Amino acid sequence: MNKDKISAFTLRIASSNGCGLITVLYDIYEEYESEAIENFKAGQVDEAILALKKCSQVVTHLQKDLNFDYKVSTNLYALYDYVKRNISKSIYKATAEGLLEAKRIMDELGAAFEEIAREDCSDPLMQNTQYVMAGITYGRETLNESLMGNQTSRGFWA
Repeated sequence: MNKDKISAFTLRIASSNGCGLITVLYDIYEEYESEAIENFKAGQVDEAILALKKCSQVVTHLQKDLNFDYKVSTNLYALYDYVKRNISKSIYKATAEGLLEAKRIMDELGAAFEEIAREDCSDPLMQNTQYVMAGITYGRETLNESLMGNQTSRGFWA
């Protein structure tokens, strides 16, 4: 993943609510997943395995974020475990075979969480962050972004 995509994900994380953060994690997973598939197609197995390890880390993060006060969390945990086993299968076989099964499941779950996030109108989890306005001015070949917000009191509040 390049620095521009990392910056875009960072911006989305800073302005997301709880459900929005989960959808960002699914998008990060999809990014690493597509990177792994492209690397397998190009014959770059080592790079594909690195991307698969990142996929596994994202799924582990999703597992740790589950709230087991809800019954659906046990089902999600089992699905995430199945996805991780398929990713591991792709790593040790050095093929995209297991990854394609993991992709099918994660795509369905990602679509479901996107639908839930659209209905969630709660405030962003991170407070006291900068606002980014894009498109007020244009560069020659780029879209300029302006940072706005309270610059004097950013950070920890005592």
